[in-house]
Amino acid sequence: MKAIQKLLLENKAWAAEQVLDDPQYFARLAKLQSPEFLWIGCSDSRVPANQITGTTPGEIFVHRNIANLVVEDDINLLSVLHYAVTYLKVKHVI
Repeated sequence: MKAIQKLLLENKAWAAEQVLDDPQYFARLAKLQSPEFLWIGCSDSRVPANQITGTTPGEIFVHRNIANLVVEDDINLLSVLHYAVTYLKVKHVI
């Protein structure tokens, strides 16, 4: 099996498990997110933000880049920061 096929199968299995455990899981996530935190973290694939913070989807808004840098002319970071503060009303940027 090719790596991409395995990845897609794992994703389908994960989604099915979520619905089995909680039939409203995706419907609830789709309605609203109101995270208290914007987490600026590293893109390193070994460091998933939700896992290292003990949070579930929707609890933190995440921006990832190389070395979790905040650079004043990074339009990607600035757009995430703007959205998080203006529309999601996050209280903390970490």
